[in-house]
Amino acid sequence: MDDKELFETYKEAVFHYCLYMLRSRADAEDICQEVFVKALVADRSRVEHIKAWLMRIAANECHSMLRRKTNGQMKEKRAFRLNLPLRPPQSVEKTYEASETSDEFEQLLGRLKPKLREALLLYYIADLSTAETAEALNVPVGTVKSRISRGLNMLKKFTENQPALPEKEGDVHASNC
Repeated sequence: MDDKELFETYKEAVFHYCLYMLRSRADAEDICQEVFVKALVADRSRVEHIKAWLMRIAANECHSMLRRKTNGQMKEKRAFRLNLPLRPPQSVEKTYEASETSDEFEQLLGRLKPKLREALLLYYIADLSTAETAEALNVPVGTVKSRISRGLNMLKKFTENQPALPEKEGDVHASNC
């Protein structure tokens, strides 16, 4: 497979994986570019599963960026808190409205542990098999199956625990639907 064909075949899968992991279009584009730069200069002659190999590069690059961002944000927050006077927190209404406007799926994915989110994204979004996902993550197939199962169960719990309407204390619903 030549370089152009490699890029054309896998660019969307790599980009979508990066987008879901990083939750930023600009960051996903940057990392996607990095993945293909690394892939194009690497020796691919002994790579058995090219998609899984690319996804492993993407996973490593996403991890590195998330680590850099977390460290940078912690430093920024610390500096920000040290330089500003204390202000009262936002009202509950504003906080609720802000959380309501964010994309629900990304929010749920963001609540998962990174290892679970990674396995789900590689399996469902990048459309890798469990064996390819295991190869991309460099873990046994059983571990991948376990992470996918645990991730799905956590997502299910997250959605079940979200009340449709806030209930007042003392309200009784006699519906037997």
